[in-house]
Amino acid sequence: MNDVARAPAVRVTLVAGGRLPLAFIILGIVAFGVAAASLAAEPGLLLLPHVHPHVLALVHLCLPGFLLSIGIGALYQLMPVVLGTPLTFPASGAWLHFGLHSIGVALLVCGFATGRFSVVATGGILVSAGVLLLLWATWGTFLRSRRRDAVAWSFPLAVTWLAGTTLSGVVFALNRRAPFIPVSVLALLRAHAHVGLAGFFVTLLQGATFQLIPMFTLADLKRPRWIRAGLGLGQLGLLVLTAGHAVDHYPLTLSGALLLTIGLGATGAALAATLRSRRRRVLEPGLKAFVGGAVLAGIAAGVGLTLVLTRDTHPPALTTLYGVWVIGGALTGMLLGMVCKIVPFLVWMRAYGPRAGRHPVPLATALGSHLLENIWLGSHATALATIGAALWLDSPGLLSLATGLFAAGGAALLGSIGRTLRHLWPAPLASATVTARVT
Repeated sequence: MNDVARAPAVRVTLVAGGRLPLAFIILGIVAFGVAAASLAAEPGLLLLPHVHPHVLALVHLCLPGFLLSIGIGALYQLMPVVLGTPLTFPASGAWLHFGLHSIGVALLVCGFATGRFSVVATGGILVSAGVLLLLWATWGTFLRSRRRDAVAWSFPLAVTWLAGTTLSGVVFALNRRAPFIPVSVLALLRAHAHVGLAGFFVTLLQGATFQLIPMFTLADLKRPRWIRAGLGLGQLGLLVLTAGHAVDHYPLTLSGALLLTIGLGATGAALAATLRSRRRRVLEPGLKAFVGGAVLAGIAAGVGLTLVLTRDTHPPALTTLYGVWVIGGALTGMLLGMVCKIVPFLVWMRAYGPRAGRHPVPLATALGSHLLENIWLGSHATALATIGAALWLDSPGLLSLATGLFAAGGAALLGSIGRTLRHLWPAPLASATVTARVT
């Protein structure tokens, strides 16, 4: 049976004139720069216990601050495109979400860094309030849309997991201050981490990938049944895995990990088949980073399954390496890879879209610097490999070198993004109704 689907031509309208998605993405990029600099200044953070306050501060700077901000910005822009209907949500509500999220993340990071869990809970409440607004916007838009494939379903499912993550985080923070949940802190932390990492990011990427890759590589969408199976198995696996971690029940945890790994395998096979069909054969640095992050996600899933199978017999460094590869490798590579494509598009639409066809304008792909993006990509990959070696060998000196390289690569990417953003100021700004044909 034919499993090829042409990526449909879609009409793209900038959400809030492109300002709102860019605001979230820029917030995430700033958090990424701060996190990379902090890690370079204090590489020993990677050697501390996972529940150490400074480690938790860094993790929340990376997750809600960096990765989630970028994910939300991309989601606000992509969701109307994928679902084929405008957001059923006022721009003022989305900007309120941005304000709540920005303040909440700052309080989360500061609260963890100082060990003040009342501040953490306050920050979590603000972030959760913003996520509830996003939940309203996402489900409202989804229900008005007629699209019901795996790509469309990934948006409301991902945001529902995100709401569960933030609300459970508030409860866990209150529990740390005055314990009332009869479960170990480590078990709750594992459940919270997997709901956030796999629940939101993996679910979103299992769907949005199959809108973005065909659009940017001119590929045919292949294996749609595998995409559906991957998303479905992933959701079932997440439910079982979260329950297993929360109650510290090994059979449930193992069953959930197996289901999630199989689901990711199906998604990966569909992605590989789609990429093989692409007509744009040469991948730009951002797409290379995205594909590399997807490969690392598969490797990290295997490591995670190994951690479950070996339980308490594996080396402690393997757990840290798993976190680094998931957060710093897979998710960072995929999301920053898409930033290299989405930010130039948004900037070009705002700065040059109204003048296209009437005056000479640069190509969107020429706004940034492929040289700087390639430097980031090479430095980032080398840093991840070196961090792995440093953790395995327990070498603080090698770890310092690796985190410095990670920060240097991040600086190169920030330079490219800054070069792209500077096009917003000298050029007239486009209106919120500017549209373009994208294939």
